[in-house]
Parts: sequence; C-alpha cells; structure tokens
Amino acid sequence: MALETLAQAAPVIDGKFVLYVVLRILHILSAIILVGGLFYSKTILVPAGVDPYAGNRQAWARWVGMATLFLLVSGLVNFMSIMNSAKAAGTPLPSTYHALFGIKFLLGLFLMFLAAILAGKTALAEKFRKRMGSWLSVAWTTSLAIVIIGALLRTFPR
Repeated sequence: MALETLAQAAPVIDGKFVLYVVLRILHILSAIILVGGLFYSKTILVPAGVDPYAGNRQAWARWVGMATLFLLVSGLVNFMSIMNSAKAAGTPLPSTYHALFGIKFLLGLFLMFLAAILAGKTALAEKFRKRMGSWLSVAWTTSLAIVIIGALLRTFPR
C-alpha cells in the first residue's frame, strides 16, 4: 500500500474525532452493562433460583437508567453524524439503511423498557418479575437482534 493511500485512510485527530470516539466507547460500554446484566440474570441467577434484584433493585435501576441515557444520547449523535456525512458526500444512504436503523432503534427502546420494568418498583414491575425468566429470554433475543442489525448497518459505505 502506498504512503499516500495510508495517509488518506488515517483519521484527522481533532476535537470532533475525539468526541465521536468517546461517544462510541460510551455506547458500547452502556450496551455491555445493560445486556450483560440481563444475560447474567438470565443464565446464572434465575436458573439458580436467585432473585436478581434481591436487595439490589435500586442499584441496578440506577445502572439501567445511566446506560439507557448514554445509549440514547450516543446513538442519536452517531446517527446524526452518519446522516450528515452521507449528505456532505452527496451519497444518501439507501432506504434499507433507514429501515434497519428504525428496527434497531425500536428494538433498543423495547430492550431498555424491559430492563427498566424488571428493575422497577411499580405494581406493573412486580407483574413482569413474576415471569422473569420469560422476559429475560425475550430481552436476550432482542439483544441478539440488535447486535445483528448493528453489524449489518456497519457494512454500509460511509
């Protein structure tokens, strides 16, 4: 590979670049916290007959809230950046991209709802927790779908 090609491929490290890297890291870490907690509850705690939130519901609820906030903010900024880059390049993203993003976004909102309601303190939360194993299976399936769609979205040219 020629040096000119390498130089063109290297990112410009400026404030905007650093912001996007930090937001991407926050997005990934928040997803790890949210999905990891649900996965651990589903595969380790619930099968062992342990209530995942016994004495720790409030602490987990705070983590769910923070992860949700970071996922929404970083995801929105990332999406706007991708849209602006495509517009600036004069190559709009295909409708397939938008459809996949829309599905991923709705699945993400659903997953955040499940995590929040399972950690909640309302009567509705109690009803959901009575079927904890089932809802955790739904959450895990939703998480897998989000990861698959995210991987597909990364294949579109930027």
